[in-house]
Amino acid sequence: MAFKNFKNKYVFNVELEYPRVDQFYTFNSATQKSEPCDKTRPGAEKSLGFRMDKIQAAAFWKEAEAHFNECKANGADIGDFKTVHSYKENDDGTISFRAKRKAMTNAGKLNRDVRLVDGQNKPLPEEDWSFGTGSRGGVLFAMFPTHNPSKKEWGISLGLEAAQVTDIAVASGGPLEFPVEEASGFGAVVSKATPSFADELADDAIPF
Repeated sequence: MAFKNFKNKYVFNVELEYPRVDQFYTFNSATQKSEPCDKTRPGAEKSLGFRMDKIQAAAFWKEAEAHFNECKANGADIGDFKTVHSYKENDDGTISFRAKRKAMTNAGKLNRDVRLVDGQNKPLPEEDWSFGTGSRGGVLFAMFPTHNPSKKEWGISLGLEAAQVTDIAVASGGPLEFPVEEASGFGAVVSKATPSFADELADDAIPF
């Protein structure tokens, strides 16, 4: 897929959901659960969900659809836009999305790891990598068009690149709330000297 089909996107001050970024995971179809695995195992990935209110989600959806249609207009061999593949509507009216990053490309090369930073844009301490649902922060991901063969739908997938955790909730044993810090500096996690995430996804696609 051509480089132009990838677009970096930041979302700020959102609720983070079901984080699996402390290590690599794979989905066990027998138990219907994700379980830790070695990075070389087929399907190994890191992923992170985030939740938006309807107004935020509607604006994001329009941006994703516009990027898809721009890719198509530029000659990408894709169908018609149907969805953001990880879209999920919650009972409280909020909308959840999920970004993923595979450990290995289809070409067998190791991807760069997901970067985790705190509210001051410094590396997140390793003891905080297992933060839980209910934490808050920002997410950096690449939007790109893909096809879901099981649903026979074209849409936008989200390739996880980095996360900023500003308000940590513990995964179990009760949440610990901390004040949300200013997240305006999150863009600094991307250096112009650092290869784009799209470089690593160019020969790859998110499996379903």
